[in-house]
Amino acid sequence: MQKKLIALAIAAAASGAAFAQTNVQIYGIADVGYVGIDRDHFKFQHNINSGVLSTSRIGFKGAEDLGNGLKAIFTLEYGLLLDQNTGVGASNGGVANGRQQFVGLTGGFGTVVAGRLQTAGLDYTVAGSALGGSISVGAINQISDASDFPLLNATSRANNAVAYISPSFGGVTVALNHARLTESAAADDLKDNTATLIAVNYDGGPLTAGLVYGKASVEKDFTSAWTYPGTGPVVTTTAAKATKADSTEWGVRAGYDFGVAKLQAAYQSAKLKENSPFGWTGETAKNKRWVLSATVPVTAKIGVIGEYAQAKLDQGTGNSDDKNKAYTLAATYSLSKRTTAYAAFVAVRPEEKNTDVNVYGVGVRHAF
Repeated sequence: MQKKLIALAIAAAASGAAFAQTNVQIYGIADVGYVGIDRDHFKFQHNINSGVLSTSRIGFKGAEDLGNGLKAIFTLEYGLLLDQNTGVGASNGGVANGRQQFVGLTGGFGTVVAGRLQTAGLDYTVAGSALGGSISVGAINQISDASDFPLLNATSRANNAVAYISPSFGGVTVALNHARLTESAAADDLKDNTATLIAVNYDGGPLTAGLVYGKASVEKDFTSAWTYPGTGPVVTTTAAKATKADSTEWGVRAGYDFGVAKLQAAYQSAKLKENSPFGWTGETAKNKRWVLSATVPVTAKIGVIGEYAQAKLDQGTGNSDDKNKAYTLAATYSLSKRTTAYAAFVAVRPEEKNTDVNVYGVGVRHAF
């Protein structure tokens, strides 16, 4: 009897703590589907994948009213691989990686947050097309990867970051991100590397638009070596030299919802300086890509999405540019307000012959 009373007391205390945190929300997406990959000169590959239409995730967010219009806010969001015992990007089994983890303040001045952040580059990519957030079937994500556009891509997140998001002025908002890519100046005597992005976005009902610019300021430690040959063992001496290797990217997007169809378009360019962590060794890479997207609500429950994307990727001196293109046709069916069934086909057509890829996907996404 005494054990039961203790158990009830513990439950009551836990319940009271929960009620005290009623402003905390649990949310997420559970998305699992079948993905078939048909690549030239390779066997057909069958996959059961998590996050085909949208990345599976679980998150916790909340706010505390501090008075005078000021609130403290936080978000803890983690990527999940529902088909495995691990999280997206996690190296140790069973541990989910942090998509975004931050705490901050919001009020009439706007919002300021710090932690691991989802950048303006990710927001730009997701908003640029109907399937911009899908790594599996989004056309823009099939023609290139994050190393080609390291600041503006569908997985662009930053550690050691701070951000400011302005209030809306007639539908216009401004976002400023700054991240410390390295925090080791006191140890290696090199200036810490940083990344800064600024974005201006407009959301005015049927019309949406955005412009983003990003710069990675990088100082690399290059080592020069001299070898002194002789009759005995070879002797090599080295000397360190700090070298600037900045890279820049920019992108512009626009969309308009006509009711019978929503059209979207986005274009971006990256200049990855020589010897940067992103560019070619000894030379500068210049990459470009764009996407056109159309979403048609056939009925109240059925939607059809069509996308075309193209990329021109710099392959370095002596090599022709790599020109890739991709077509996506997808259909969604709303089983409820939170549950969506989907099917998609992606045709990836690189310029290089005999490297075509066809991707087939079908699955279910549930949002909570």
